[in-house]
Amino acid sequence: MAMAVILVILDGIADRPWPALGGLTPLQAARTPNLDRFATAGQTGLLHSLGRGMAPGSELAHFVLFGYPRELYPGRAVFEAAGEGLPLAVDEVVFRGLFATVERTGDGSLRAITRRTEIDDGACRELTAAITPFTWDGITIEFVYNSMHQGIVYVRGSAGVEPSEDVTDSDPYVPGDHVIRPRPLDDARDPFGAAHTAAALEAWLAHVYATLDAHPVNATRRARGEEPANFLLVKWSARFRRMRRFEDQNGLVGASVSSGVTYKGIAEVLGMRWYGCEYLPDATEDLRARIALAARAVSDGCGFVHVHTKAPDVAGHTKDPLIKRDVIEALDAAIPALWDQGLVTPENLVIVTGDHGTPSGTVLVHSGDAVPLAMVGAATFPDDVTTFDERSCAAGSLGHLEGRDVMPEALNRIARIKYMSAKLTPGGGIFWPSRTEPFRVP
Repeated sequence: MAMAVILVILDGIADRPWPALGGLTPLQAARTPNLDRFATAGQTGLLHSLGRGMAPGSELAHFVLFGYPRELYPGRAVFEAAGEGLPLAVDEVVFRGLFATVERTGDGSLRAITRRTEIDDGACRELTAAITPFTWDGITIEFVYNSMHQGIVYVRGSAGVEPSEDVTDSDPYVPGDHVIRPRPLDDARDPFGAAHTAAALEAWLAHVYATLDAHPVNATRRARGEEPANFLLVKWSARFRRMRRFEDQNGLVGASVSSGVTYKGIAEVLGMRWYGCEYLPDATEDLRARIALAARAVSDGCGFVHVHTKAPDVAGHTKDPLIKRDVIEALDAAIPALWDQGLVTPENLVIVTGDHGTPSGTVLVHSGDAVPLAMVGAATFPDDVTTFDERSCAAGSLGHLEGRDVMPEALNRIARIKYMSAKLTPGGGIFWPSRTEPFRVP
């Protein structure tokens, strides 16, 4: 196998101590002989994807871990649209929209009863047809339904009217809280455009509620004792901009072994190969299958392979630390596949870490808690850490890393980091290029 970097992301693996686990985190409480073996074999540390205390969404954490500056982040809805195969024009503004159940209160505000209403695709398409397109003062809003009770909201301007992505979400993220009024951000790059976009969204959402709440589909649902899908929550505003391909950014052919539209979209936008896979019911077998796909990607010539499992994050969102502990143990049983598939070699660099914390006992969606990280293979050495968890890895030789440090560390270990004073290609970059343009004389 050619030299490669394999980045295994155990999504949401970090957590906090809980009384139900005797004051341990789920990772500390879990039996993890294989993750401990991995930590023992190499160097360890703690990772803060966006910096200490910052709680990222997974897509932003991955964007930075993949070697892209945070200030170039386009917004999650761009990745969601790309992952669903929907067209995106340069500078197009999009949001994620999802069907929800809301209740009007006495003061006219709407309370989100259910943030993602269970309703079939046919009914969703019928509701969509009733609310889109919508035009307000030079801005046209179109909702394109995809599947799974959600779709993409396109916000388009006309001559002299430029929409902005710098607008608040309407999704409160917590069931039972009120729907948030669209407002321009205080630091909007185009204050007028942001204010105009927020006003257009506010008008559209009022239209959405009035239309959907009275729609025959929802009258039928109420008659059957079902919750009405009488609103659309919008969030994750984004503006599509062309990104440098992963290979141009990092000097390696990139691949992602992952599931779902978000990661498919990240791969599409960043020019990575996507090895898509459906989740298997058994967490151990699922991760083994993903590691096998990673080995195939390396054989296919990929120099950087991202392997992702969402299982710890899903377990954390149950808010039961015992469930998360058990899921971690199931994932640990798959870690030997890294050796079995020939990925752990002196030439390769294998990194096992997470993207953020998902605390299994608070109202937080994600947390800014540090995530353990271990790397084994090229140019690494065993440090004194023999346990893979949040406390033990704090003593590791890598210390505290930020997400932006991971790609330079990886390129350095596989001898692809550039001598930074050298200017070898017009595109620059931190990697040693595999090709340069030769100078020729007549």
